[in-house]
Amino acid sequence: MTQEPDDINDAIARWDRRLAEAGDALDAFAPPPEVWDRISARVDALEAGRATLTVAAEGGAWEVVSPGVRRKLLHVDAARGWQAFLLRIDPCGRVPPHSHAGLEECLVLEGSFEVEGQIVRKGDFHLAFAGRDHGELVSAGGALLYIRSASVG
Repeated sequence: MTQEPDDINDAIARWDRRLAEAGDALDAFAPPPEVWDRISARVDALEAGRATLTVAAEGGAWEVVSPGVRRKLLHVDAARGWQAFLLRIDPCGRVPPHSHAGLEECLVLEGSFEVEGQIVRKGDFHLAFAGRDHGELVSAGGALLYIRSASVG
């Protein structure tokens, strides 16, 4: 039986909710690598048959990446080595200094942040160049960012 895209999206949303309820308990029971390989192959097969992918605003899960900073992964294209995610920075939140293995594109959807004395506001587009370090990002009032960057191996 072949699932239609809406059926697949509904199934994904149901699993997101079920897995979110399990919380940290899932970390204690990592499946063996061959299980992950089978899961990955199945996801790849499902995506190969799709013309589009929509991540609903209420879909997906936010993960804490540092105090006051959360990330929601939207898509990973492992074959091409990139990922897209939302980054929510709470008021007075900070993203520690870091470097970039590849080009990182950032579009500010809400709020603003400051990096190295420059204020980046809602609607602004910001690039971090490959092989370069940049200082801490600070958001006085909070921010929501769309980021597309090199995926982490």
